[in-house]
Amino acid sequence: MMSGNFVGPRLGLLGDSFIYASGAVRSRVRRHSVTLACALTPQPLSVSVDGQHWQGRLVAVRPFASRAIDSGGQPVVLIDLEPSHPRYNTFSRWPDRAPVRVLDDQHFAGLLDCAAAFARDALSGRRLRASVQMLVGSVADSVAPHRPLDPRVAQMMAGLRLDPAQDLAALGAPVGMTAAQASRGFLRSLGISARQYALAVKIQRAAMFFGSGRALTAIAQASGFTDSAHLAKVWMRCYGDCPSRYFAEHRSTQDGRVDHAWRQQVSLAQGLSGA
Repeated sequence: MMSGNFVGPRLGLLGDSFIYASGAVRSRVRRHSVTLACALTPQPLSVSVDGQHWQGRLVAVRPFASRAIDSGGQPVVLIDLEPSHPRYNTFSRWPDRAPVRVLDDQHFAGLLDCAAAFARDALSGRRLRASVQMLVGSVADSVAPHRPLDPRVAQMMAGLRLDPAQDLAALGAPVGMTAAQASRGFLRSLGISARQYALAVKIQRAAMFFGSGRALTAIAQASGFTDSAHLAKVWMRCYGDCPSRYFAEHRSTQDGRVDHAWRQQVSLAQGLSGA
């Protein structure tokens, strides 16, 4: 499919998702995001979770699955959907409980083509965002019908984005739900717990400080983590590498405004080995 056209590691931050291209991936991580892994050559990816194994050129992985992905030394693109993504719950709550689903790479060749175009630096900006949104939506429709979030859960999600330290009682009170009802509502509507969603919010907050020049301790405090050690532990589990490498070496804004960082596309000079 592609080989010589691959231009090197690239990362695109798309608001409620991100896309990452690498010359190869071999990692063992546990992420809060839904991952769509796209092989850029005919060689299939290998994915393992809890002793089970899958192979395919287009693979979806549910959130919070401790997974190992091996691209066999071949280029790969990972598309990660944040819990705020409108189709996140389609993948986090698909009908069976399998942690991984191998998708039809012929039927969804458009998504693989989009991934390849991004990897060779032929697709970026608004066109990239629009393409990923449309093609991920098509894949999601094949998995399960779209189920809009319960408005009460959506309001609680907004509350956690403002303050991820809020407890369930405080979250549920404005929407007329007890702590137990709020807990069940998150699981039923989003497919993850309120605590897991709060963790995702803090990780996304931290990612917004790429290239800001702030010390890791300051980033941890601003993102809602207990301290830099807590941030480092969570980041290592999610991305397989220490956060200092990400925040110190990679810039994601041209003007230094971290409030827009998550929505900017960036090119990386070096690979992210644990992605």
